[in-house]
Amino acid sequence: MADTTGRRLILKDGTTIEDGEAGYAGGFLWLYFTGNTVSEATAVFSDPKKTGTIKFQYGTMEDIYDGYTDFRNIMTDADGNLSVCMTKP
Repeated sequence: MADTTGRRLILKDGTTIEDGEAGYAGGFLWLYFTGNTVSEATAVFSDPKKTGTIKFQYGTMEDIYDGYTDFRNIMTDADGNLSVCMTKP
């Protein structure tokens, strides 16, 4: 059984977001994380040099998403959880 503890997002430039998750649905890449403000997250995910490759590591497993450089949407909930939507141009 694969170890899926220790979730993180790693961007092309090496930026690491601990406790982050990613999921693909209907042509959109959704990223979920905490610990950033909306302004901070917007600055990161609106930079195609950072988002050209996004790795989602969970334990010993990894999903790699290439080419998601089109920043579409960002939302935050009452608990400060952020959701970022990315697509390919």
